Amino acid sequence: MKQRFIRIAFALIAGLSASMAHAVQTGDVYLQGGTQGFGLGYAQPLNQWFGLRADVNVGSLDHNFTAGDLNYDAHLHLFGVGTYADVFPLSGQGRFLSGLRLSGGLLFNNDYLSGTATPNASGNITINGTTYNLPNASVSARLKEPDVMPYLGIGWGHQQTTKRGFGLTADLGVAFGRPRVDFTASPDVIAAAGAANVAAEEQNVQNKAGQYHIYPIVQVGLTYRF
Repeated sequence: MKQRFIRIAFALIAGLSASMAHAVQTGDVYLQGGTQGFGLGYAQPLNQWFGLRADVNVGSLDHNFTAGDLNYDAHLHLFGVGTYADVFPLSGQGRFLSGLRLSGGLLFNNDYLSGTATPNASGNITINGTTYNLPNASVSARLKEPDVMPYLGIGWGHQQTTKRGFGLTADLGVAFGRPRVDFTASPDVIAAAGAANVAAEEQNVQNKAGQYHIYPIVQVGLTYRF
C-alpha cells in the first residue's frame, strides 16, 4: 500500500511540475512541517484566482493512549499524499491579502496509531474492571485512518507572483474520516476474562477512535520559486 501511495505522490507532483512548461506563471516547491509530519510539495498557480498543489508527508511519534482500563504504549505512523485546489478570493488586494486562500482537496493516507497494553510489574492486568494476574498477557490495538479523507482549510501562500526566491506558506484545516480499529487479546486474556469482557475493552477502543473522526491539520513551511 505504501508503494502505491508513493507512486501516486510522484505522479501528481511530476504532473504539476510538467505543467510549468505550459503555464504563464511559474510554480513553487515547498518544504513543510506540522501535524501531518514533514513534507515536500509543488504548487502551480493557474491564474491570480486559482491554483493546484500536491505534497507528500511523512512522520512518526511515540504517542501513548488510554482506553477503558488499559494504557497502551503506542507509536504513531504518518505517511500521506495531499492533493488540493486553492482559491484566492482577495487576489489583487495587496501583498498579504492576495496570499490568503481557501483550500479543498483529498488526502491519501497510510496513517495509523498502533499500541500494546501489558501487565504491570506485578503481572496484573485489568480487563473491563476486573484485575487478573497474567504475567504474559498482552492486548493490542491499531487505529487506522481511512485511505482517502476529504480536506477543507484556509491558508496563506502559493499565490501568483512575478517574484522569485524564498517565501512562506501556512495551512490550517481539518480532514474528515473515522478510524478503523483492529483489536487483539492474547489467548490467556480471553480464557481468564471471557469473550464478553474482552469485547467490552474493544468497545472502549472503538469509542476512543470515534473521538478522532475530525483530524486537525496545521502546517507551516518554506517555499522557493525558481
